[in-house]
Amino acid sequence: MVYPLEGKNGIFGPDDVRGAIRQTSMHAPRSRLLVVEQTSNLGGGTVWPIAQLQAVSKLARDRGLSVHMDGARLMNAVVAAGVSAAEFSATVDSVWLDLSKGLGCPVGAVLAGSRDFIHEAWRWKHRIGGAMRQAGIVAAAGSWALQNHVDRLAKDHENARMLADRISALDGIELINDTVETNMVFFNVSQTPLSAPEISARLREKGIWIGAFGDQKMRAVTHLDVGREDIIEASDALADILDD
Repeated sequence: MVYPLEGKNGIFGPDDVRGAIRQTSMHAPRSRLLVVEQTSNLGGGTVWPIAQLQAVSKLARDRGLSVHMDGARLMNAVVAAGVSAAEFSATVDSVWLDLSKGLGCPVGAVLAGSRDFIHEAWRWKHRIGGAMRQAGIVAAAGSWALQNHVDRLAKDHENARMLADRISALDGIELINDTVETNMVFFNVSQTPLSAPEISARLREKGIWIGAFGDQKMRAVTHLDVGREDIIEASDALADILDD
């Protein structure tokens, strides 16, 4: 049973973890695993500080829980914080790294942990039909991305801040996060004449994909295929839609 924790911009602390761990009872499932997401998606691409990770991980381990990192955007955190992937990963028992988001691969991910953990993961992968034949070409893309696409993530972060600056000047647009740390920009459109799904649909007609999260919130993500010219085009298109 999943028990979500709330925290500022997706970052929670030891007290939050302590309060969420269930007491031993025959009427409730045991708390066995703490999961952190680096960076925090719904937190606006916020980076987990290394000290915060160490604190929540220590509390969880002291209480007998394992700790897993959903590292979907781990390399974005590495570039933004100046902390190595090894340092971030040392705070947890297992970590998953997505190769297909900011790193730009067509598909693929990496799971890392202890030798025994990976051995068991291989068994479960085969049990649920996750085996791939001739997967070397996929691994080659991942190897290239890790060698060539990590440092360039800083450009995505710069582009996200540029987008935030441009759209925050539009009437009715309110940024949800005070600071854009990585490659995500969340903003509120409740003060505009249109709902988030309506704006998203009109942008899509112009070849621009910005997702709607409910009626009032939207999320824009910068990545390998988005340049500064695209940021200008997207922000200008949003301005035109709101002025229409």
